[in-house]
Amino acid sequence: MRTPTYLHFPLDEFRARLDGLRGRMATAGLDALVLHGPENIYYLSGYQTPGYYLSLALIVPLERDPILIPPPHEESLVPAYSIYEDYRLYRDTHDWIATTRDTLLDLGLGTKCIGVERGSWFLTVRDHARFTDLLGDATIVDGSGLVEQGRMIKSPREIAYMRAAAEAAQAGMAAGLAATRAGATEADVAAAIHRGQLGAGSEYPGIPPFVTSGPRSMLVHASWSPRPLEPGDAVFLEVPGCVHRYHAAFTRAAWIGEPPPHARRVAEVGAEALAEAKAAMRPGIPAAAVFEAGRQRIDAGDVGYTQGRRLGYALGTAFPPRWDEGHIINLNRNEPRPLEPGMVFHVITTMRPQRLGGAVGMSDTVLVTPTGAETLTARVPPQLYVR
Repeated sequence: MRTPTYLHFPLDEFRARLDGLRGRMATAGLDALVLHGPENIYYLSGYQTPGYYLSLALIVPLERDPILIPPPHEESLVPAYSIYEDYRLYRDTHDWIATTRDTLLDLGLGTKCIGVERGSWFLTVRDHARFTDLLGDATIVDGSGLVEQGRMIKSPREIAYMRAAAEAAQAGMAAGLAATRAGATEADVAAAIHRGQLGAGSEYPGIPPFVTSGPRSMLVHASWSPRPLEPGDAVFLEVPGCVHRYHAAFTRAAWIGEPPPHARRVAEVGAEALAEAKAAMRPGIPAAAVFEAGRQRIDAGDVGYTQGRRLGYALGTAFPPRWDEGHIINLNRNEPRPLEPGMVFHVITTMRPQRLGGAVGMSDTVLVTPTGAETLTARVPPQLYVR
């Protein structure tokens, strides 16, 4: 290992991550693991780029330093970010699969058991098939999830970055709420959020903020448009922050003009459900029990909405097109794994009752502590903001 120009974690932390992964690889019978997910590559090497639309790989042998295979034109990023000196750059006129195959052969791994991160969004079926064909003497197995087991519990340095991300998210949310008024457009609110978010130190997040209003607020995973805010509109704001690729996110609700009683009731139930879910979070409690705590309050609220989806998901390091680690662990009815100190979740009790015709957003980023839970996005309280 070497110290790159930009080092966001101590080398000892990277060594611990690599040692933990190698223990899991040995248990799985792997001689090497080939990674393609930008989050896992960043987690193990420090290397980052938005250019993973081109092929990017990290080869992790069981007994020597990993080797990076960066995209074309990005050689300058290797000494800037990667803690590993060895890399094999392929040109955009060359075949990255052949480069990866040749590297594995050079390492004497051509007849060994090689894990491939088949769960990565960035390894196509076509490329995986060709990779397997080119390594016909090797045993190719699925190595998905081995790195993620280490990512589930955040280190003190990771938590510090997520606290900073939460501060940036809260600055963005405060600015967005201040810009929320009749006559402003959703785009005006989004611009204010970006100014607040970036001004407080956020990098580009895995997904942009969500800003919707009126009937558009019923659209899940839609974002800002030129639509003007009008009296009687619900306004849905979901704002992330990102520091050194570590994310926090939360949701708040606003209403243009005097809200109807049902909107206030929905907001009240959402805030209570969020509080009860967070109160249930402590080490040793199954994730499903946190889901049930929030679900029971929402379903008992009789506001025309029942909790039919997960109540939250893990957060951590992320690159577009996601800001979450929901593929690692969720707060869901069928998740028996217990919470542990150092886990971080986005806990969500947002509701979109058809009768209301608008979204009332409630969510927080929450850290599991040795004694319970800490809300990292508490500075902007969960309530209905009247504008």
